[in-house]
Amino acid sequence: MMWHTDQRVVILTLTLIALTVFVVLLVPISDPFRAAYNFGVAGFKEKNAITDNSNVFRQSSFNATRDLDFALIGFPKTGTTFLLEVLGRHPEITMPPTEFCQIHHENGNKELINWMKNTTAVQSLQRQKYGIKCPSMIRMTNAIENVMKASNQTRLVVGVRHPVLWFQSFYNYRVAENYWYPEKYKDSPIPSPFGLNSTHHWRECSTAYAKFEIFLKQLAKVSLTGDEMLQMLRSDSLWKKQLSVNPFRVFIYSSDQLQDRNKTRQSQFRHDLKEFLRLDTPLIDFNSVPKVNANTEYHPEYINICQPKYARLKNSLLTSGKQTSEWILKKFIKSSDVVVSNQDFFETTLRTWGNDPCKD
Repeated sequence: MMWHTDQRVVILTLTLIALTVFVVLLVPISDPFRAAYNFGVAGFKEKNAITDNSNVFRQSSFNATRDLDFALIGFPKTGTTFLLEVLGRHPEITMPPTEFCQIHHENGNKELINWMKNTTAVQSLQRQKYGIKCPSMIRMTNAIENVMKASNQTRLVVGVRHPVLWFQSFYNYRVAENYWYPEKYKDSPIPSPFGLNSTHHWRECSTAYAKFEIFLKQLAKVSLTGDEMLQMLRSDSLWKKQLSVNPFRVFIYSSDQLQDRNKTRQSQFRHDLKEFLRLDTPLIDFNSVPKVNANTEYHPEYINICQPKYARLKNSLLTSGKQTSEWILKKFIKSSDVVVSNQDFFETTLRTWGNDPCKD
């Protein structure tokens, strides 16, 4: 039987379509890419929700002097400045003494590479690990994408905290900044904490930012249902949300772990963090390091969230905090890309996020 050219083309096309459907239905999809797949199947059309970084994985700038070994990416007020102090003292680590948030710039990857090159020039021949701190990376993941252009081996460190205590600390810190830098913030008057929600923030301080799971989802470490994707995209109107698929592992900790007085647990935590950062020399005892960035002043605008007048604000944070902790425990830390130290203690700590800390 003779086949005409048009008939052969049609048959070939149908065969390719059938094979494509077969692959989509039967071939397992890895966690990060399943998130993007689920989103597409759900039929949602939110613009720029997913960033395809598959080419970035293969085309990172290997001509860079060094890979960036790790980044402290957030959340603010969870001990990131303390870790900068501790890790900056380590003999195997080189870090800028302050935040390196130039990584958010359009050419942030080039600025990162230039910093590593310039830093290498003044270092000894001792093998160094390079790290940066920028707590806004967890919120604006364009910085993660810039890191991918410069490195394939970076490891991410993320801190979380009881949302009620986190909000109080963050708000009071912003108040203190207005006193420390009056000229800089003369056009940024201190607002009521009740107005900082899904539509308003004050230099990033907002109850919306206390929903840590929204921003952790952007790291694309676990599959997301259609509802979870919508929650991420529509949780607030303050910041753009997107999935930034990346090859990086994540070490997540609770700020309670940095202050843990249990010597056995803290020793294990330091060991696990050392191993995650691929260091040889042990980390120093955290309890021997004075607190940094700890606000010991008092200003009349400070809030004590345990006071009855803040009950409505506190209860809102408790409700969302319980949801946040459940998602982190049931989904995020189940990823093979996510590392937790002293998991029992971590889980116990997060399960208190629905409980009123003022009653402790």
